[in-house]
Amino acid sequence: MPPDFNPSFVPPQWAWWVVLYFFLGGITGGTYFAAAWLDLFGDRGDRGIVRMAHLLAFPLILLSAGLLIVDLGRPERFLNMIVQSERFPLPMFKPYSPMSAGSLILALFGAISFISFLDAVFTRGRERWLHRAGSVVGKVISFVGGIAGLALAGYTGWLLNVTNEPVWGTSPFISALFVFSGISTGIAAILIAAARLPDSTRVKLEEADNYLMGFELLTLLVFLLTLGSVGVRFVVGQPLVVLLFAVTIIVGLLLPFLLHLRPRLLGGHRTATAAAAALALVGGFALRWAVLAGPQGITLQGISL
Repeated sequence: MPPDFNPSFVPPQWAWWVVLYFFLGGITGGTYFAAAWLDLFGDRGDRGIVRMAHLLAFPLILLSAGLLIVDLGRPERFLNMIVQSERFPLPMFKPYSPMSAGSLILALFGAISFISFLDAVFTRGRERWLHRAGSVVGKVISFVGGIAGLALAGYTGWLLNVTNEPVWGTSPFISALFVFSGISTGIAAILIAAARLPDSTRVKLEEADNYLMGFELLTLLVFLLTLGSVGVRFVVGQPLVVLLFAVTIIVGLLLPFLLHLRPRLLGGHRTATAAAAALALVGGFALRWAVLAGPQGITLQGISL
């Protein structure tokens, strides 16, 4: 970032851990949200994919939390974000702090995804205890977990937005952008992980993803336009940022949309679905790299942006 934007601002010394944390956090929240959507509004043919998504979400949130702990440098710092050290185990909550809210979102999502994970692991091959078809308890868990998944996907954008720094604090659309991208990449993770995907479920997920990619593209364009003069220098002045946003739009949004509509371009639905999902993940990573690191001209592990 040019120094005349904010001479007092010292760029944070973030490494790849933070970009990966933002990326995996979006996938994690999106995966559980997609599972919740299928659990609440799907049919019996979707039950296997709901189980598989529950098996994914909890390990992913553990990995995301691990990346955050690595970035913090000291594990106790992460614990202090969740509980009060002097009043253990009372939760740490500061309503004015998005980081405090984020830690509670992590804790809530972690607890719910853990319950769903155990329910999926210990009922393999038979009717589930909590998330069985028609279970009111399972639907309540899915509803709360789905909301927590949305919050997990979007709170990192809120965290950036309240910094009041150029780009991050200029446009209010970062959170919405991360939410749409998170759900889309969560669906992509499910489509890749599912070895045998029922056609009816695949169609539902691809149709939902098409809408999400459209919303993401629209939100991204609005985000860039609302940057105003900051955006001119932010985008045009940094070729790598231009490239990353081009990858996001072309590779992560337009090509997957095309493959969903024309699967025969790659020989059929199975190949096209896997390829579209992989491209969506590439685009999701490029988006977070561009938004998070590009505006500040940060060096990530020796790679200058």
